[in-house]
Amino acid sequence: MSKLRVDVLFFLLTLTLLGLANFFNTEKPTVSALEHRALAKRPEFSARALFSGTYFRGLEDYYSDTFILRDGLVKASREIKQAFSILGPGVSLITDYEKLPDPPEKEGETSPEEPVETEDPPDNDPKPPQVDDGDDRNVGYWLVVDGQAVQLFKFNKENFDFYADILNLYRAKLGQDVKIYSMIAPSNSEFVQLRQYKGITDSQNEALYYLNSRLDPGIRSVNVYDALNRHTGEYLYFRTDHHWTALGAYYGYCAFMEARGEKPVPLEKYQRIDLEGFLGSSYSKTLDKSLEENPDTISVYLPFTEHEFTIYYAEEGQKSAVIDLQYADSSTDKYLVFISSGGGTWSVIKTEVKNGKRILVVKDSFGNALVPFLLPHYEEIYIVDSRFYSIGATGKNILQFIEDKGINEVLFISYMENVNWHEFMEGVQALTGLEGDADWLE
Repeated sequence: MSKLRVDVLFFLLTLTLLGLANFFNTEKPTVSALEHRALAKRPEFSARALFSGTYFRGLEDYYSDTFILRDGLVKASREIKQAFSILGPGVSLITDYEKLPDPPEKEGETSPEEPVETEDPPDNDPKPPQVDDGDDRNVGYWLVVDGQAVQLFKFNKENFDFYADILNLYRAKLGQDVKIYSMIAPSNSEFVQLRQYKGITDSQNEALYYLNSRLDPGIRSVNVYDALNRHTGEYLYFRTDHHWTALGAYYGYCAFMEARGEKPVPLEKYQRIDLEGFLGSSYSKTLDKSLEENPDTISVYLPFTEHEFTIYYAEEGQKSAVIDLQYADSSTDKYLVFISSGGGTWSVIKTEVKNGKRILVVKDSFGNALVPFLLPHYEEIYIVDSRFYSIGATGKNILQFIEDKGINEVLFISYMENVNWHEFMEGVQALTGLEGDADWLE
């Protein structure tokens, strides 16, 4: 009995000491490097917040996110759960409930959830810090098998109808002089042999067949699925991250060239650099130990086409690099070596190719690894991420932007989970400035 009392007293003393240490800790973190996200801030006190209950909920989130030794406790908790997995050794099913930031308002102020700064640039670098494009913030379900995170897919017919309606709107508004391409990168679950677990994910190929039946015939669908399916034994997707590799993006580029009736540049023409030690978004979401022990290598293919890359923050342009090696030494932000526009309103690559071809790439972060392969084919490549483009900052909706820049092709490149995520596509719709019009499809 006395031993029980000692244990209880020791437990209470430990909680008290940790509580006091947390209370007097003035240097609370603002970002979790482990989970790769912003932590909750201390809520501002007001009578309205107090009586509505939001103040105490915010305070609870703040202390939960900034509790002393939190990252170590979160990691230990996840490892204990994995140790008791009912799916067998080396297999775990993990869910994450973080959502995408709300899309920008119609008049274009930035998204209400400010992007998280990831790595500080060198002091002599004049451009603002890059940020994660954030398409991994949607609800996610991962099956972690043998050191690889597989993001599962659940087909939502209404969301695919919404995607088709939005692209059909662009087709109707832009007219026949502007070619439109729809390019959807499947998530990796379609190309991984899940054996007995295959039934827990829906067929993305069938979802794409359905979508193509809903798109206007004037929209050219890029058959990325078949292009990747011909190379399933290759390193197409990262193990610890939801993105495709640059090799996977290259095969997507080849499919795009096929849809355009052109030949792709052979991969052998590029100089390749390998960057080791990458732990990506799937690891940050799952904190799975088998992923931590199985990091990825990011291979980049250096452009040979002379070019100038400019990112515009509202009206201010900043020179940047299509392959930005300042992120080469980061473990979690290494994917930012690919043209990440950060929080930029829009960006443009002007090349030495004088053929009058101008394309707008409306992308999520899957487009980052794809765009560098487009340089040999276009005089100007404009890049927009719907989460950061601002009608208020540019004074133009995207339809006016296309006309103003003399753009003659538009490529919509998204990965499957964003097509399947209504809030993300609302942002693509909002670019037109027509979302408040009840007759926007007419």
